[in-house]
Amino acid sequence: MSRQVTERDFRMPEFRDAKVEDYEIRADGKVVRKDRWETGIHQIKGIVGSSRGEFEIDEVVDAVRKLRGNWEDADPDEDPGHQTIDLRLSCGTVLARCERGPGQLPFTYHWQFGAIDFTRIDFGADVIEWQRSPEATDATA
Repeated sequence: MSRQVTERDFRMPEFRDAKVEDYEIRADGKVVRKDRWETGIHQIKGIVGSSRGEFEIDEVVDAVRKLRGNWEDADPDEDPGHQTIDLRLSCGTVLARCERGPGQLPFTYHWQFGAIDFTRIDFGADVIEWQRSPEATDATA
């Protein structure tokens, strides 16, 4: 037994039971939820691990910054100057705790697990970002 077609059958599935007052038209013409920013910050809060119901936006931003790290662009002309750094390679791999070679110019960092040395030639090419290793305790902070 079939039923009669209604106006609702012509709606896109994502808008089938939507309330008009919950939506607006973005500058590019797309129909979007008015609360998308609030919904987004709640999703980010959940991703960064806050289980508390109430929160401040600054807390979420701080948690995201902590997750992101303190990555800086790798420049062959700028020696990071730290004893221990993490390197992000162009393929997305992160090599943690690369140690500065002893008194080498130009600067060199050694990743002991792969027995690989990275020099200023690699910075800006294979090495795209670096950050001071979080657990590092060198005095050049």
